[in-house]
Amino acid sequence: MDSASSFLSEDQFLCSVCLDVFNEPVSIPCGHNFCKTCITKHWEGKNQCHCPLCNKKFNKGLKLCVNTGFREVVQNFKKHCVISTTNVPVKPGEVPCDFCLGIKFKAYKTCLVCLASYCETHLEPHQRVAALNRHKLTDPVQNLENKICKKHNWILELFCRNDLTRVCVLCTEHSTHDTVPLKEEYEKKKAQLEQKKVEVQVMIQERQKKVQEIKEVVDTKRNDKDEALANTVQVFIPHKFNRYAYVLGKKGFSEGRFYFEVEATRKTGWDLGVVRESTRGKKAPTPNPRNGVWIIRLRNNTKCTALNNTIVNLSLRKKPERIGVFVDYEKRLVSFYDVNTASVIYSFTGCIFNEKIFPFFSPGPPEDGINCAPLVLSPAKDSTTWEKFSESVGLIITLIALVLMWM
Repeated sequence: MDSASSFLSEDQFLCSVCLDVFNEPVSIPCGHNFCKTCITKHWEGKNQCHCPLCNKKFNKGLKLCVNTGFREVVQNFKKHCVISTTNVPVKPGEVPCDFCLGIKFKAYKTCLVCLASYCETHLEPHQRVAALNRHKLTDPVQNLENKICKKHNWILELFCRNDLTRVCVLCTEHSTHDTVPLKEEYEKKKAQLEQKKVEVQVMIQERQKKVQEIKEVVDTKRNDKDEALANTVQVFIPHKFNRYAYVLGKKGFSEGRFYFEVEATRKTGWDLGVVRESTRGKKAPTPNPRNGVWIIRLRNNTKCTALNNTIVNLSLRKKPERIGVFVDYEKRLVSFYDVNTASVIYSFTGCIFNEKIFPFFSPGPPEDGINCAPLVLSPAKDSTTWEKFSESVGLIITLIALVLMWM
């Protein structure tokens, strides 16, 4: 019996339920052994019995008998072996013992000669047998095969700084090189990496700060550009409505008479006339005299209408290409003329001005690119009041920008 127990390791005498040496061992039909008390409690209250190790199922009410032969082997093992009290089952990430057949225990040492890892129980021969006692032991090593020198079958525990590679103490070709313990080099590289990480983080923060500064400069320049553009437009377009492509002349009139002409030869649509000062800068009002708007309109190159309180369709022989607008403030009159044919297009009478009135221009909708030609404002030399008007708006105003706004 002594010889039989000497071939068995400690883990073969441990119950997989309580992880202690068997006490009253019993064998179940699948061949596995357990303490009688442990397996009885494990099956207690269950509808069907199964093996804790292989999960094989058995009928409930299975009679358990102590395996007397195996019990004697266990008792003999207890007499002649010192059971390690420090062995613990291996956890994920830990190095397991290579010789535990059942429950794998945590390795205590790794032998660099045997190229194996041992728990305290299986390490005992290395501490007792003289030949094994000369083997080099080290702390447990994971993936040992990747850390052994292929040439000398020895652990790679040094780092060659010249060749930037791991070497063992027997690699004589590196004996004159700058070699240091692998752990020392690891700690050094780790510290360097941490320092580099800090430097990179600082650099990223500086770059982010610089990007923010550039963004602020770009925003400032964009605002300056928009402001400059607005000021430039204001020179040519003193007053405009907020929504539609309409503009007013720079100077208004509250007395007398004034006259201006507009060249619209290549236009297929436009709005021309005068409006009260109170309409400036507001959402475009409904165009009629009640709202202080006196204009005529051309659409689709043929349809001409006067936007009175009710729309008036105008019957014209041909589309007017040069339109004259005459205003007599005291007589409350706004008249439109076809300059080329010397004929009246339409007149608003009984106009209620009550405040300054301003010339009104609109290039009309683009009509899919057909109506993109400019309106051109021209002087009328036969009116003494024209000089007053020309001082405020110039000799020629090209409304290309308004067409772009409409699009």
